Amino acid sequence: MKHYFRPINYYEVRFTQPIYSPVDGVVLYVAEGDGSSADAWRVDYEQVTGQSPPSGYRDLKMYIRPDEAPNLWVRFHHVFPVEEILNIVPLSSGVDRMRGLARPAAPGFRVSAGDLVAYGVGEISVERHLDGNGVPSPCTAGSQRSSWGGLPGCASKRQFHSIFEFMTDEVFEQYRAVADVTRDDFLISAEERSANPLRCEGEDFVTRDVGAYVSLQGSPEIEEWSPGIEESTPAQELATSEVSLPSAESLADGHAVLASFDGSGSPQLESFDAAADYVLVVASDGGPIKVTVDDGSGEIGIYERPESSGISTYETSALGTGNISVAVEAAEQVGWRIVAITLP
Repeated sequence: MKHYFRPINYYEVRFTQPIYSPVDGVVLYVAEGDGSSADAWRVDYEQVTGQSPPSGYRDLKMYIRPDEAPNLWVRFHHVFPVEEILNIVPLSSGVDRMRGLARPAAPGFRVSAGDLVAYGVGEISVERHLDGNGVPSPCTAGSQRSSWGGLPGCASKRQFHSIFEFMTDEVFEQYRAVADVTRDDFLISAEERSANPLRCEGEDFVTRDVGAYVSLQGSPEIEEWSPGIEESTPAQELATSEVSLPSAESLADGHAVLASFDGSGSPQLESFDAAADYVLVVASDGGPIKVTVDDGSGEIGIYERPESSGISTYETSALGTGNISVAVEAAEQVGWRIVAITLP
């Protein structure tokens, strides 16, 4: 129940993307990740890039209470708050928040809408407390409710909202300036999700809902990460790329290649066998293009890009075994390359 803002050059700006406060309010809690997946971000970054995160980077959550909605928390996930906030707001314990004992920082760190508050990944959720003591809780999964359902953090009633429900028209116009979109393009209703459920294994998604992403034009030019950064340069419109698509070897990034396809338009592709989980890496020089896979249990969309130009690459999460068929639907002028690689 949150929004993911994923820049085209995601891994290049993973630690430098500036995050701004969406509201006038107070930062009252900062916390580390909870549970067994707390370090999943680090594993993903190291596996994809072969590099380690910048020295000194801390992957945290930050909670802002809006002045005009004191029963709401605007929560940022996977961010490194600016030094001024960390100097005033101490880290809170997930266990104490689950038990309803974690007290907010006093007086907290006041922010205004548009203030630079952190660097990192633009994952944002809005949590509305309907009862209880209002302490933000890490209880967001069924397994946690089964184990800790009697604690205040799991027993309290909450609703999760989209930031696009509360966004001002002035701010949303900045989205409309770069793409032909409406607010509804960014929302998935309960009815839509019920009709198109995601496949899961335990607590993990088997596939990501790639079709739920809305592609926007433009990508920020960000300076190298530094705890002292105070400003970022403005977003620059992407120019049409004159370079060729990355090679299959480059997309594989040292991993063994199970299959490789390249072409344009919508040709028929040969299937391949995957005896173990694998990943697909898709590169395209424009859109529209849609890529689906079928392992014998049904067709699943893994990548979709609207009409656009410029080189873009995308890597899926782990996909399952079987005799794999890949299908591409693209305009004739769109060139693409798809590589299936083994997992480490």
